[in-house]
Amino acid sequence: MKHTIQSSLEWAPIESILLHQSSKLMYGRDLRAMIKNIQTDVTILSKEEVAMRRGTSNTVKELLDKINYDIDLVEGYILVAALIGKA
Repeated sequence: MKHTIQSSLEWAPIESILLHQSSKLMYGRDLRAMIKNIQTDVTILSKEEVAMRRGTSNTVKELLDKINYDIDLVEGYILVAALIGKA
């Protein structure tokens, strides 16, 4: 299932889903590290969203694009890891 976010507030339930999906997979540790890296980017996004509301930042769109791309990659890796695990 393809997940995307439009703001940092939407990350928590997606993170939970991704962590649950990766928990019992062969490469779960690596996948959790990737998810943690996305969390770091979401924290930066949150700060940039506040700065944007203050009128001092315009990098929110780029961060959202990067985060959504990374989420898509992790979902693909979860699928591949699940398929490898069933072989």
